[in-house]
Amino acid sequence: MASERETTIHEHSPETVEHLLRDMLRIRIFDDVALQQFKEGDIPGFLHLCHGHEGSHAGMGAALRDDDWLAVGGSRLHGQYIVKGVPMTEIMAEIYGKATGPNKGKGGSMHLADIDRRLYGHAATIGSGQNPAVGMALGEQMNETGNAVVTTIGDGGTSRGSFHTALVFASVWDLPIVFVIENNGFAISYDTQRNYKIERLSDYGKPLKIPSTSIDGRDPLEVYETVSEALDRARDGGGPTVIEIRVRRIRGHFEGDKEVYRTAEEKQESSEKWDPIVRFRKELLRSEFMSEDEYDAIREEIEAEVRDAVEFAEESPPPNPDVAYEDIYVRPFYGEGE
Repeated sequence: MASERETTIHEHSPETVEHLLRDMLRIRIFDDVALQQFKEGDIPGFLHLCHGHEGSHAGMGAALRDDDWLAVGGSRLHGQYIVKGVPMTEIMAEIYGKATGPNKGKGGSMHLADIDRRLYGHAATIGSGQNPAVGMALGEQMNETGNAVVTTIGDGGTSRGSFHTALVFASVWDLPIVFVIENNGFAISYDTQRNYKIERLSDYGKPLKIPSTSIDGRDPLEVYETVSEALDRARDGGGPTVIEIRVRRIRGHFEGDKEVYRTAEEKQESSEKWDPIVRFRKELLRSEFMSEDEYDAIREEIEAEVRDAVEFAEESPPPNPDVAYEDIYVRPFYGEGE
């Protein structure tokens, strides 16, 4: 069933609330600046922006411990990199294709990974990352680490059989994993709200007796609470959870998307109704958690951080062509040295 829990600013520590705000602003400002650099031709390839997903990303990131894994999926990924602790300088360098990125420019916007920070990168096709994620959860369980895994997927990705295989595996083995479905209304250009037969995507967990819930992704506090509860249960041996986080994709699937699949009125409504930063800012000011001047000061501070990230990326060297032949195999090969 959909969550009916209400959250208020003052139920949480000031440190948690400010942490969520800062991460949401980092994601939005990073993406806004990346978009400008993309338009100027500095960033190669495609660009998929997180507008509308900031509350979801910030909330799940705050719930994770440093040693927990985040196995990213879907297309809106910059925010997930940020909340897992990858510095914005390194993220910007990676999407610029520079040698100072975590993957030496080979991962780019869609496939950045940082194993030291327990960030497992996006697989090559949508909806195929959940099986590696349950493998990681099995490893944590077997080694009795007390760590857990969060793996993310979009609404479109849940139509793939690999996602359902992962649910079965996680259920049978009672794995310490949380499946987060970021339901933003569209599978690229397919309107999932009008065409999917299932009312709530979290219900996919019910036949397997996996605890499941659907929450409002505009509220980072609700996301933080729900994911934290699921992670605590996973660490205590309670097995997996499926969480549908309802958000709305404010921009197109990628920059340059003509968005012929939704009207201008629908797009405007998404921006006005579903922007999590606008909503959270209003709540912060209404509850007198902070003043407008304090909010603006935090925003200006983060804007400076992102400008530094761009400068770092622009001044970084391109990768040596030889790196194309690195990181292909794990050494030693299976059987070597025996």
